[in-house]
Amino acid sequence: MAASALSVPRRQRGMVLMVALVMLLVVTLLAVMTLGTATTEQRIAATAHFRNMGFQAGESAIEAAMTNVPHLSAALLSPTPVDLTVTLGSAPVTAVARTSYLGDASNIAGYAIGSQSQFAAYHFMIAGTGTAGASGANLSAVTAQGIYRIAPAVSGNN
Repeated sequence: MAASALSVPRRQRGMVLMVALVMLLVVTLLAVMTLGTATTEQRIAATAHFRNMGFQAGESAIEAAMTNVPHLSAALLSPTPVDLTVTLGSAPVTAVARTSYLGDASNIAGYAIGSQSQFAAYHFMIAGTGTAGASGANLSAVTAQGIYRIAPAVSGNN
């Protein structure tokens, strides 16, 4: 009698195997979906990183152009915008500053020393373009900044 209590009916044999296989299939599908989500999130993070690097490179190009007196002098004398390529040290990052001379304001109040010395405010527009990325995913950022440089007046510019 004890043997008959432990016997399994014929129609239920193999159900545990079927349930286990279905559960294994569900767990495998969840793992594949999670892997796809992780890959997408990694691409999003890389894009944000390269975009930020491009923006910082553009800002660095503007800063380099603002402090480069020969570059500003070349822009002052040129009728077309003058480019300055900046080396940043990172291989996948490039930075270029394009400087345009917009005009000047002469005889700035408070900057004249005696009647002989005259100063002018020279107005420049600097657009910095930074490009960052690797393996074909280049992202660019362009920023622009207007600056005034106060310097002794140049004859013919005032």
